[in-house]
Amino acid sequence: MAGFTQFSKRLQRNKPRLHRSLGYVYVLNILLVTGPAGLLMGFYANGGLSSRIAFVLLAVLWIYFTAMAIVKARQGEYTAHRNFMIRSYALTLSALTLRAWKYAITNTVELPPMDVYRVVAWVGWGLNLLIAEWIISRKMNIGN
Repeated sequence: MAGFTQFSKRLQRNKPRLHRSLGYVYVLNILLVTGPAGLLMGFYANGGLSSRIAFVLLAVLWIYFTAMAIVKARQGEYTAHRNFMIRSYALTLSALTLRAWKYAITNTVELPPMDVYRVVAWVGWGLNLLIAEWIISRKMNIGN
């Protein structure tokens, strides 16, 4: 929930200290708890090497994008900060989209469960990241 509120222009403008505080909660959670836990779990993921690579890469990118977001904010590069946060939050949401894709695939195509798992291991976050990049490029073309 700390991440969800962070994209509110009203919060950023009217309550910058709250924006900063919630941002630190989000960042510390990812950098110290959920990111490392996700990385560790990725090495032991079901679905063989393909799934393991997908989940390890997800965790590494999630940690990297989140760390870069805080670095850019501290450097006063707020556009880059926002872009890294969009990427980070897109990967945060992969926990939800993975489950949505699993539901959609299992209800439309007949695949063995482990094959579904291998597919959603990549699609669950890959599509989110593509959408994030589209949002970022759209904002750049519009002028922030």
